[in-house]
Amino acid sequence: MARPLRLAVFLLLAGLACGQGLGEPLGADWTAISEEPQATGTAPGPLGERPPLEGLLGPLPEGYQGFSLSVRLLLWSVPWTFAGALGGLVAADPFWWGFWLTNALWASVDGAIALVGLLSPEPDRAWLRDILYLNAALDLLYIAGGLWLASKGEARLQGAGWAVVLQGGWLLLFDLYHAVPLGE
Repeated sequence: MARPLRLAVFLLLAGLACGQGLGEPLGADWTAISEEPQATGTAPGPLGERPPLEGLLGPLPEGYQGFSLSVRLLLWSVPWTFAGALGGLVAADPFWWGFWLTNALWASVDGAIALVGLLSPEPDRAWLRDILYLNAALDLLYIAGGLWLASKGEARLQGAGWAVVLQGGWLLLFDLYHAVPLGE
């Protein structure tokens, strides 16, 4: 059981390291994305409008928190969906079959949530903060459930459990990272 735990920790840390390139915390200065708003003296559009496409990965201006969260969640979920599906298809060992397919399923749900967020109007800041804290509490339940599955004797369930621990752990960090600045 130590090997899957090391793998889950490695993948979680790798995901966090990749996330460092996404820019500053939410609400960063608009000029960090583009020089155009500064040059023309225009501010970001009213709430509900979307920022320009070239600013998707960097810090987004005040009022675009929901959009930013959705983009960042999509950046996590799409690779995990494809990697999990591919890993599940080629895995001969029941542990890895459960691990990869559970990751694919979990990440595809995250991707669907991200797409809904991209297509929805920009949420209220306080509402978004409350939802993120509620999700963080649920993430703790996911992690506990994953640990319970990982403790089962069947290899397929152990793999699925470690996948839930990995995905739930990343979501916990993601939700808290984005909720804390919204409380300020």
